[in-house]
Amino acid sequence: MNRVICMSPHSGGCDYLTARVADKTGFERISLRGMRFDPCNGCGGCGGGNGCVYDDGASRLLEDIRRGGKTLFVTPLYFCNFPACAKAFLDRAQAYWEKREKCPSRFYLLAVGGQGEENNFSSAYLTFRAFCIAIGAEFAGAKYIGGVEEAGDISEKDVLDVFDMIG
Repeated sequence: MNRVICMSPHSGGCDYLTARVADKTGFERISLRGMRFDPCNGCGGCGGGNGCVYDDGASRLLEDIRRGGKTLFVTPLYFCNFPACAKAFLDRAQAYWEKREKCPSRFYLLAVGGQGEENNFSSAYLTFRAFCIAIGAEFAGAKYIGGVEEAGDISEKDVLDVFDMIG
């Protein structure tokens, strides 16, 4: 199963991108917005490979994306990194780090932000790479589109570059 996950806490540009990708590729469209889940609280319950103590939307989605296929994560950047809801989701991969199991999934990241400089993507890029390592998935590619304040700021070339990245 291939999926595209919108990590934005509100509707707008990332919804436009996830809809375009889903329409062109047939990927399942998923949104974190409205999903009920708790952030990792560092309780240590997952220690020794026991799994997360929470059974909620994040744990179910993490299990699903580990089953294989391609997953494209689409996110806005807030102060050079993921919005809080997205970062809370990514942090839940700690339970998989404790298990140290590989999975057959390939993960891609598409980040958009108002700032045009590529170095504004560095923090999110490193965070996403750490997430891939923790969950045991292959980091397969990443792209940053700068100068984006709304959906209309995303060019057709940018969208086509994403399709090239995910194959």
